[in-house]
Amino acid sequence: NVTGVQTCALPIFQGASLMTKCRGRLNGCVVHVWRAALLTATLAAASAAHAQSDAYSLPVEKHSRELAITTGFATDLPGGTKGGNYWTAQLRMGRTLLAPRALHGALEAAIEIEPAMILHQDGFIYGAGFTPVLLQWNVATHGKVKPFINAGAGMLITNAKFPRGTSHFNFTPQGGIGVYAFTSSTRALVLGVRFHHISNSGLTRYNPGHNALYLHAGQIGRAHV
Repeated sequence: NVTGVQTCALPIFQGASLMTKCRGRLNGCVVHVWRAALLTATLAAASAAHAQSDAYSLPVEKHSRELAITTGFATDLPGGTKGGNYWTAQLRMGRTLLAPRALHGALEAAIEIEPAMILHQDGFIYGAGFTPVLLQWNVATHGKVKPFINAGAGMLITNAKFPRGTSHFNFTPQGGIGVYAFTSSTRALVLGVRFHHISNSGLTRYNPGHNALYLHAGQIGRAHV
């Protein structure tokens, strides 16, 4: 009879309805799983990119310290005495003082010691120098290459008067640009060029001065002091 058929069919309809609801919930769960997986992948990529960008932050990291060894060669520029090409080696120690994020860079103060300098003037002249004040602005980038610009002043002592007929003691104002090329998170190659002036600042009546273009290269590393 009809009532019996309806009674038998009711569980079937209820089962079908239940399956439809479960299928809908399953589809919803799949969507949520995909969304969660996509969000996780996005956060992981962002974290990796942030970690990579921070991996080479040595020159723009506040209060970081660095040690460097560089060497270079200088050639004459117009505006002073001629015949003063030189080679020198430098030891450097620097510390980042300020690193304002809004300016995308950091201010570093450094000292440099020149334990050996060989100048060519009527033969070879030997000297040593010290730069107690060198200020440098390091530009923050998201890669392994970080540019910088610097300026400073120091002093130079030589075993013969340089320029000839002047003084054994000179001042050395200087400034230039360069780049750090990181080979790891704590080490980098440094390449730079500077305008370098040698003058006794009027200590002797004759003071022609000497201008040079100084090209230098070396390596820096984090100082654990």
